[in-house]
Amino acid sequence: MCTVIVGFDPGADTPLVIAAIRDEMSSRPWDWPAYHWPERPGLIGGRDRLAGGTWLAVDPVRVRAAALLNGWPWDGRMPWEGAYPASRGELPLRALAQAGRRPERDPLHGEDPTLYAPFHLLDADAHRVGLHSWDGRCLDVRTLPVGVSVVVNTGWDPDDPRAARHAPRFAGTRPDPTDLARAENVEEVWGRWPELITEAARSAPRSAGVDDSGDPTGLIARADLGEGRIWATGSVTLLAMARETVRYAFTDAPADPEAWRMIDLSSREDAA
Repeated sequence: MCTVIVGFDPGADTPLVIAAIRDEMSSRPWDWPAYHWPERPGLIGGRDRLAGGTWLAVDPVRVRAAALLNGWPWDGRMPWEGAYPASRGELPLRALAQAGRRPERDPLHGEDPTLYAPFHLLDADAHRVGLHSWDGRCLDVRTLPVGVSVVVNTGWDPDDPRAARHAPRFAGTRPDPTDLARAENVEEVWGRWPELITEAARSAPRSAGVDDSGDPTGLIARADLGEGRIWATGSVTLLAMARETVRYAFTDAPADPEAWRMIDLSSREDAA
């Protein structure tokens, strides 16, 4: 995942809203959000079929979420260079297995970060949003402030072009449903945020390809890397959390405003 927009305000009716944009090689197979992990039956999220992990997981009972972004190594290498014994996709699942008390909860308790390629791990609920960033040498731990923050591959970086452009737009339209438990559809929960994502998906994409034709402020990615390899935004997740309620929506076609689907958190059928 390459961009996570976090709207956090513990005094709001709905303290936490998130838009999480996943960029990945289009050839990498994945599954829609579901209860995919029998060994962790309370967790729901999309599943990476290759490694079995996820880029974002939700615990509806404890009303908590964890999301993962690839990080940039401290030595300037590209994020995918190097061999690591463990998959980062396990980290959101492992993080949610750490119960703990706020604010002492440590989502990386017992983990050896040197086993993983650089990452940024969000640990979020209606009371607090923590960000753990590992660059291959140092682990930085911080709490995101009240307001709208944009987290990218360099971490929480207000000067990043995406953050500078989009943080004010998402802050100005930050949804706050007064009764999240009764909200039934995407518009009731997230207001104009899906509209902003559709607009971004229809605009010039951000590119990490072989040229500089992309817009570095773009939320949605698409890059032709040659030889049939496409790196692009494959899905977007919307979350909203009150103290006892979670709402979860998902799309694999962000340019289509009709493609959003509410994810049923009550069904726990394991994937085959």
